[in-house]
This record gives sequence, C-alpha cells and structure tokens, in this order.
Amino acid sequence: MDQLIISKLHEIKLLIAGFLVCTFLLAMRIKVTESYTFIFLGWNIFLAFIPYVITLLLQIHKNWQRSTYIWLPFAGVWLLFLPNTPYLISDLQHLRHSDPSTIWMDALLLTTFVWYAFLIFFLTVRDMQNIIRPKIKAAYIHHLTISVFILCGFGIYLGRFLRWNSWDIIKNPLALLYDICIRVRHPFAYYETWMVTFGYTLITTLVFYGMLSNAKNNNS
Repeated sequence: MDQLIISKLHEIKLLIAGFLVCTFLLAMRIKVTESYTFIFLGWNIFLAFIPYVITLLLQIHKNWQRSTYIWLPFAGVWLLFLPNTPYLISDLQHLRHSDPSTIWMDALLLTTFVWYAFLIFFLTVRDMQNIIRPKIKAAYIHHLTISVFILCGFGIYLGRFLRWNSWDIIKNPLALLYDICIRVRHPFAYYETWMVTFGYTLITTLVFYGMLSNAKNNNS
C-alpha cells in the first residue's frame, strides 16, 4: 500500500489541488452572487469520484484482483457510476441561465469543474485498464475502452435528457429498462439519443487518449 501511495503521490497532489481550486471558485461564486445556484456541482463531483475510489480500492487490495468473484462486481459498480464523471460536461448548458454580469465567472467555474471531472475520468479509466490488462488480450483493451465510452455517452443521455440516475437501476429498474430497450429497438425513431451518445463518446475518447498520449510523452 505504501508503494502505491508513493507511486500515486503526484496524482493525489493534483487531485487535491484541483479540488481546492473548484471549491474556491464555487465559494467565490456563492459569495459574490449570494446564490447557491451551482451548489449541485459539489454533489456531481462526489459522484464523479466513486469510480476512482473503486479502482483505488482494487489497486490497494491486490488479492481482490485475483478473484473474479470479487473484482467483477466491483467492475460492474464502476461501470454503473462511470458516466457520472464525464457527465459534468453536460452541466455547461446551465450557462444559458447566467446573468450577463456573472457569465464570465460561471463559465470559469463550470469549465474548471468539467476539466477536473475529466482528470478523474482519465485516471480511473487508465487504472481500470491496468487492472484488466492481465485478464484479457492487449489487442482488446482499446476496443473494450471505446465500448465503455459509448456506454458512458448513453448514460449521459439517460441522465441529462431522461433524468435517470445510477440509483434508479435499483429503485426503478423496469421503467429504466423500458427506456433503454425502446431506444435500442427503434434507433431511427430516437435518433437524438444516438447523436448525443456518440457526440459524448467522441469527446470522451479524444480527451482520454489525448491525456494518455501526453502522460506517455512525459514519462518517456
């Protein structure tokens, strides 16, 4: 565990710094406007961290990775909550409600939260790739990653447009399943679903592999 912390020290410092910057900007926005309009960003970042915590736990407990009965359920929960991380990019739509006098502040606040969420997204997906790498052929890693990004795009659509959330798979599974199945069975009738899904898939793919390429260049 000590070795893991040491190897992740720079990463942890970056996450702490990003959290402090986000908290500071949100606090300043509340102070200046005397409004809690964007307080929901705090909850969204909390949800964004859940996948990261899961991959961190799997890395701490190496024996969990060796047991399919342990790591597979963790991977399922990770996948269920992962769309919450890039979901913050859809929060940019709230800029349309901003007052002209504070739109610069709101734009700064939202884009900072979005990029922080993408940092978390990059780190947890990279860690999950490393966790599953010994379990599947290397050639399949990228295909599996893109498939995960497509599911994330679809999850963002379900959350932003249909207002479903990760908890509804337990609270209201049948209605959620119906909304999913009808869009899969009739893709042309619900073309907007797939435009949004693949639009977010493209963004997450570009950001992830851009960050991955930059990380490799820095390490080489």
